[in-house]
Amino acid sequence: MTHPMESTVAEALAAVDLPADAAVEAAGGATGETWKVWYDGTPYALRCAAPGSGIPAQLAAMRAAGSAGLPVPEVVRHAGNDRLEVLLLSWLPGRTVADVLRAGLGSARRLGELMGAAHRELHRVPAPAEVAAAVDARAAAPAGLDRTAGALLHLDWHPLNVLVDGDEVSGIVDWVNARRGHPLLDIARTYALLTVDPALAVLPASERNLLGELADGWAAGYGPEATSIPADCLRWAGQMMLADLARRYAHGPDALEPLRRRTGRWADQAGTGAGTTDRATDLAGDRSAG
Repeated sequence: MTHPMESTVAEALAAVDLPADAAVEAAGGATGETWKVWYDGTPYALRCAAPGSGIPAQLAAMRAAGSAGLPVPEVVRHAGNDRLEVLLLSWLPGRTVADVLRAGLGSARRLGELMGAAHRELHRVPAPAEVAAAVDARAAAPAGLDRTAGALLHLDWHPLNVLVDGDEVSGIVDWVNARRGHPLLDIARTYALLTVDPALAVLPASERNLLGELADGWAAGYGPEATSIPADCLRWAGQMMLADLARRYAHGPDALEPLRRRTGRWADQAGTGAGTTDRATDLAGDRSAG
């Protein structure tokens, strides 16, 4: 009997006119199925999603970022049917920051600085009309933030989605969460991803320490906005993360409790007018606060 995953891969290959015997290997992807596929000796990224998953907005976001000189995948083919939407993308050079860190091939601080500088460049790009607003019903808008801001936001900027080759960022992938809004929303989101995402709890202490160094580098590479983030923006990021992860942790909701507590503290800070978080040098405090 054919495994459902094998069936999906076969359907995706057929949709973009690739042979059924093309060499394929899993390449991750939390929000859609992604594979690395070879054709005529060239590697590509094959990405699948359910219809209505926002592919047009993702493509528009990548085009905008690419036009501004940021390294994004080229869309080779785009096809689909009533069950599946498929993208065949160029395979970008380099390795993910996460892979480089695990292999001990680069300074975590320096890799963070590269991520931060590229993140700042992204926020100089105006979001195209196809990209939806970042603030929606999942969490109240941060107080005092310019709601007319229209920067392109990635909203999933972390070591698995940024590639490096030598001393430069060579790829930015996974544009599923791309939105428009104020850059501080994206900054707060990355801060939360690097410090209080529940997935960090299962990492070895050595990897968490490297992420701490990476987070410090990211904040320094981005600039002052990332070293002093408004508490209400962090409250927003925490509430968004809780909403996004509720389904994934439905059978183990206790794993979200540290994030829930930290989000509550950010809300308290915002409510008392505390204003901003501690400086980047105190990021480790947020990681251990739980």
